[in-house]
Amino acid sequence: MLLTLVAISVLTFFGMEGLARLMHKYVMHGFMWFLHEDHHRETQSEFEKNDAFGIIFALVAIYLIFNGLFDHNLISLSIGLGITAYGVAYFFVHDMIIHDRHLHLRSWGMRHSPFKELIQAHEVHHEQGEGNWGFLLIIPGLDKYPQRNNE
Repeated sequence: MLLTLVAISVLTFFGMEGLARLMHKYVMHGFMWFLHEDHHRETQSEFEKNDAFGIIFALVAIYLIFNGLFDHNLISLSIGLGITAYGVAYFFVHDMIIHDRHLHLRSWGMRHSPFKELIQAHEVHHEQGEGNWGFLLIIPGLDKYPQRNNE
């Protein structure tokens, strides 16, 4: 049973990247652009309207975790924990490494290959409005972006 619950959390974590990609492309760059546009400005601030998306997902995760704990619904708990784990990873990778917000870890990320690639892919997205719609992963074959030779 425990292995099943862990598997649900892990699947939810990776499923969140898929959901985030769809939300990013069709919602954030669509009808909710008014919340996302400050994220595409040249300089990032410590707090942005775009952070509302993280708050929304956090509220969903909190609800699922509380539902899991108080109603003894372990599947709900597992899904809530998977969403929370994705949110934590997003905060560190996307905000602190890619966009150099809060703890300002971008220079560290540029010295480590997987993060350097992700930073470059995300920069292309910000410059051209296309390419990698994900937040944590570059998926070969799905994420097409021009290589940048200046870094």
